Amino acid sequence: MNTAVIRLVIVLLITAVLAACGFRLAGTASLPQELSSITLLTVGFDKQQQDSLRLQLTRAGAELKNPDDPGAVKLTVSLKALPDRRVVSSARDGKTVERLSRSLDFSVRAADGEMLVPARTLVQQNDIVLDDDNLLASSKEKASVLEDLQQDLFEQLIRQLKRI
Repeated sequence: MNTAVIRLVIVLLITAVLAACGFRLAGTASLPQELSSITLLTVGFDKQQQDSLRLQLTRAGAELKNPDDPGAVKLTVSLKALPDRRVVSSARDGKTVERLSRSLDFSVRAADGEMLVPARTLVQQNDIVLDDDNLLASSKEKASVLEDLQQDLFEQLIRQLKRI
């Protein structure tokens, strides 16, 4: 038998076994049926943040509706920057460790106004080392970490919504 055919048979066999046992790749679960149609209401978001959250919701299986759509579930999300805190500072080597924190508040209301998920708060934080002698690199590092914190909050929100 040709080795290509044997490989194809093996791949198909493995795929069939994994599908039969209910295996799914991480992050492929979709939102519950109640959340298939969502109106997203954001507070404290810029356009890039709104687009990023919209993309994540769409990937999770939500169809985003206009705010005036009467049949859509209303997801209200607020993003806040918590005060950055200096954890450690070293005058000797010019390094500072800062703790960056962001929070995301959310709630979900059914189309009829019933509260599906009362207000909850998600918090993410990360400690970063900043070099006082290289401010440009430090500001780029800080921006990158803040972007990661935001994405982590959005992913955590999606995981919470999948549990409804």
